[in-house]
Amino acid sequence: MIRNSRSGSSSVFLCVILSALVSVCFAFIYSTLQYTAASRADAMMHLTANSLLSEFDKDVLEEYGLFLLPGNDRDLSRKLNSYLTYTFGPEPQISVTDPRVSSGGFSTADLSAIREQILAYAGYGGAGSAAAADPSDDQPVLQETDAGRALRHGPTIASLPSRQLPTQDFLSRIEELAGQLTDVTDIFRDGSEQYMLSGYVLNAFNCTVSAPAPQHFFQREVEYILNGELTDQKNLQKTASALRCLRLPLNFAHLYADEGKRNALAAAAEAITPGPAASLTQAALATAWAYAESVNDAELLVKGFRVPLLKDDSSWAVDLENIIEEYTGNPAGPEQASGRVIHPKEDKGLSYGQYLRILLSLEDRDILTARILDLIQINMRKNVNGSFLISEYCSGISLEAVFNGRRYAYETLYQRLLYH
Repeated sequence: MIRNSRSGSSSVFLCVILSALVSVCFAFIYSTLQYTAASRADAMMHLTANSLLSEFDKDVLEEYGLFLLPGNDRDLSRKLNSYLTYTFGPEPQISVTDPRVSSGGFSTADLSAIREQILAYAGYGGAGSAAAADPSDDQPVLQETDAGRALRHGPTIASLPSRQLPTQDFLSRIEELAGQLTDVTDIFRDGSEQYMLSGYVLNAFNCTVSAPAPQHFFQREVEYILNGELTDQKNLQKTASALRCLRLPLNFAHLYADEGKRNALAAAAEAITPGPAASLTQAALATAWAYAESVNDAELLVKGFRVPLLKDDSSWAVDLENIIEEYTGNPAGPEQASGRVIHPKEDKGLSYGQYLRILLSLEDRDILTARILDLIQINMRKNVNGSFLISEYCSGISLEAVFNGRRYAYETLYQRLLYH
């Protein structure tokens, strides 16, 4: 009896142990299934995100090097649901519910995200190339009668991204900063943000001295980025004014740094108004001379010639005699009267494209980025899709879905995937 009792107890004990082991095995199996399902869900969400981002606008990419995804949240969510349903529909062990996509945090209204993508593209070897960034290499001459184009389509104008920003007068900004412009090293330093942004603009868009781009609406796009006017003519006029404003303090400084010109000014002032008033006359003559040289500089630049940042005698063009004749009321010289450009002894210095780099570096970065998007929208509406709206595009997405009761959420951007 004792032996049988011990045998029965052993059997019961073994059954308990076996049951525990079976339970553990099933727990491991269940955990493995859950882990596998979670891993598949995680991998599928990554794959689906990349699949959605792969539907970028090819025309925008080919023309401007930017990855932008079209579509609203409802359409993108519908695509996410179809991808997940197609993948997991036949598998009862994985339940997928509530798939959502949101592009609100990555809309083109977020100008910093667009700017980061531009910089990433330029740094990757795109439009930031120094070799192709100077449109003045082509040396075309501006036709005086060419007024360019004017944008008058109301819906297009109203939907431009830059219209959503506070307006700023670029010329006032130049007047404020021009006197501080003595070192342009950072502007022309390869790899700097200023250099890459200006390089992108000068490569992607045309300007007064670049080869024409018939597929683009405006003929002076870089000038539009600087000024935001709706006609080529006004953008050119305002850019010329900005160049004059930029050159004026530099030319004024040269007059007082050059001993010969300084002495000539003093002698002329004494001859016109002898005595105590001579100092005031000298200042007026110097201002007029520097301004006349600045006007001539701007004309030289838009016609494809060069102007150094800091001048010497060989690069100075306007004679003091012309200024004295104008100041005293005598008829101006023939060159001044006809409005022709006065050429200095040497054509040297910075080109129009390089001065545009300087002006672009002085522009507000958000306005610069928004006007880049303006031009993309204008040109896409002209060439590809008449109802193209850049506001309906995004530079990334966030997506989420519930797998077997567990929510998965991700965010992904184009530059993280493609440029880094």
